[in-house]
Amino acid sequence: MINFSRLLKVRETALDVEKHHNKRADEVPKHLIRYSNVKAPMVSWNITRKCNFSCDICHLDSALEAESDELTTQEALEFIDQMASMKVPMISVYGGEPLTRDDFFILAGHAHKKGLRVILSSNAALVTEKTAREIAESGISYVGIDMDGFSQIGGAMDVIAGLEMALPAMERLRDAGVGCGVRITIGSFNLTEMPSIIKAIENAELKRFAVCQHFDGRDWKVVKEERRGIIDFLIDYAMKNPEMEVVTEQLYDDGVYLLQRFAEREPELAAEMKKLLERQGGCPAGDRIVNVDYRGNVHLCPYWKSRTIGNIREQRFGDICFDKENEVLARMSDKTQYLKGRCGRCRYNHLCRGCGARAEEMCGDPFGADPACYLTEEEITEAVPITSNT
Repeated sequence: MINFSRLLKVRETALDVEKHHNKRADEVPKHLIRYSNVKAPMVSWNITRKCNFSCDICHLDSALEAESDELTTQEALEFIDQMASMKVPMISVYGGEPLTRDDFFILAGHAHKKGLRVILSSNAALVTEKTAREIAESGISYVGIDMDGFSQIGGAMDVIAGLEMALPAMERLRDAGVGCGVRITIGSFNLTEMPSIIKAIENAELKRFAVCQHFDGRDWKVVKEERRGIIDFLIDYAMKNPEMEVVTEQLYDDGVYLLQRFAEREPELAAEMKKLLERQGGCPAGDRIVNVDYRGNVHLCPYWKSRTIGNIREQRFGDICFDKENEVLARMSDKTQYLKGRCGRCRYNHLCRGCGARAEEMCGDPFGADPACYLTEEEITEAVPITSNT
């Protein structure tokens, strides 16, 4: 993720980063974990495949029914214990829809008792007043609402109508003392509606939204042209609306693009941004984040299911994550020296590191060029004039 708002408030963010740099995982605020010195990876955990929606553009491979071999309650509790012993800084819980698991609050409560920070990703359709209270009581302080379910109406994607349908769930969460934001999907089907969608988010009194671009089955040239327009709009919006937290997903070159937009007119600010981007370190796959699916398979990231580095039913989680004999893991921790093609010659690859999942899918090499990168040849090879008084 690239958090435009935090980067635009770079001096304030940098002070917070320094303040928490060497603190324990449980002492670092969740929005600063990506910049921290925490050794254990964040965990993205798909606890079930079951979902109460069936979205055409689902990015989680969800289904209407759970798989018969999903982790049992006992296996999940043992996994939580292992994460606690590793002191993982944060667990982001996904599905399917996590709330469809009958034991969800047993697991969430156990994680809370173990001192783990849990963030819930939910479509919010199952959030009743009782559920909202249970979410709060289980120690979850934030719910990211994925709008794809509510927004898919009659085969079309209507985010504005989806937001209206999600409002009662948002109110229930707020009443229970649980923060919430939304994740929206933008593609050719709703690109022209972005200003109206953002206005609807404001009207819902939300303070945070994340944007995911629809990629699947699309021409990369079109996707890249579309991406640049989306990012220009979001940067302009974030600059004018500092009270709103604006986040993008999928491409870490968004940070490089933001940096280059500021380099000429505000070089000192750009220099501070560059330091934060260096600290974040680009795509964290297999290094600062791993994904665990409902069968216990451990993947390099939530979008890289073709790469499995172990299974928690067969090995301890820590042994999988810190396996010094695993060549892929070793390379992911110092990925820039292995990058090839456009990513290899990019001056800013240490700020982005490309996307191994997309590169492997397109060219069979996880260290090949990221096909979704929208930066021009000039932008990746010519240095921007960044200066600093420090």
